[in-house]
Amino acid sequence: MKLYHGSPNSFDTIRKSQAQAGDGIKVPDDELLNAIYLTPNYEFALAIASMPKGATDIDEATRTIKFENPEAFDPEKEVYVYEIDSEAIPKENLKEVDELQIAVLNIPELKPSMKHIHKAGDVEKYYEIKREVKEVKNETKLSPEFKIK
Repeated sequence: MKLYHGSPNSFDTIRKSQAQAGDGIKVPDDELLNAIYLTPNYEFALAIASMPKGATDIDEATRTIKFENPEAFDPEKEVYVYEIDSEAIPKENLKEVDELQIAVLNIPELKPSMKHIHKAGDVEKYYEIKREVKEVKNETKLSPEFKIK
């Protein structure tokens, strides 16, 4: 089975890293592993690669993405999806975190079989990016003496 790793960075090997929860987000400790994270879903890997700095909410059910800093999303930025053959990884080193994430444990690095290069904006072929507009109230306060004639 092909597995994928999305990143905004170009490299020759994928190295393990400590997963972290965003501010105010509760994640069980067993999901915050020092591991290499892969996904069986190519589009999800591309979404991960395309994320700007800050929290991101990817909703698979609605195929939408919300960025904490949508102004930082650069659709022209080059991003990368790395391909790995799961058969090259010993089964005892694979831990399913959830249906979209597989952690590779006790292996410090993996050499991908292929590197796919994209523009971050390619993610919009698969997901709708929710660009929430903050409501600005335009209130004009009139003095009590003001009268419309």
